[in-house]
Amino acid sequence: MFSQRTLFSIRTILLRVLYEAFSRGFKIVGPSYIASNLNCSKSTAQKMLIDLSKEGFGEYIPKKGFMLNEDGLKIAKEATRRHRLIECMLEDFGVSNFCYEAERIEGVIGNEFMRIIEQKYKNREVCPCGKSIP
Repeated sequence: MFSQRTLFSIRTILLRVLYEAFSRGFKIVGPSYIASNLNCSKSTAQKMLIDLSKEGFGEYIPKKGFMLNEDGLKIAKEATRRHRLIECMLEDFGVSNFCYEAERIEGVIGNEFMRIIEQKYKNREVCPCGKSIP
């Protein structure tokens, strides 16, 4: 069974993938898209999307995919911002694999530390990967 931290990390990564798709114009994201982005099976991706729906992040539409609701979009956007700001901090520290390391620590950074990171990089428009910081 997965630990709470692992489940938080999986959900956060999934929400970031959904936000990225939404930002690229997708309104509904299917299991195939998730499977290819997360390197998992289509059935696993479908289960994750159904679970997100049950948690209230949006609606899973059978044979189509998942559509974020307003609350889900807000949380996905915050998760994406958090990840990309952490990447900025890690780059400043000289960490070369900042995206991987950001995924490992984003679920354990406390609110106070995150406020400091937010303050330091509040005017930054892109992360080290070149992606827009929402």
